[in-house]
Amino acid sequence: MSARDAIIDEIKTAPESLVREAYDFVLFLKQRRSSERGVEGSIKLATEPDFLARQQALFGSRVISDSQAILDELRADRF
Repeated sequence: MSARDAIIDEIKTAPESLVREAYDFVLFLKQRRSSERGVEGSIKLATEPDFLARQQALFGSRVISDSQAILDELRADRF
């Protein structure tokens, strides 16, 4: 299996949000490459990733001073 095929398999099994972020990153790289070469008609990103919104969705408004509390909570969920 080539590296390309392995990457495609990973994308097929990844969550949709991760696929969207990866796609936006690829578009960013294409845009940067075209601007470095001086090519007209650069590609616009569909949406920029909102990392703060993602963090809020995962953790809410909790403020945790130490990561150990998060690790303990995740371990407790397994049992």
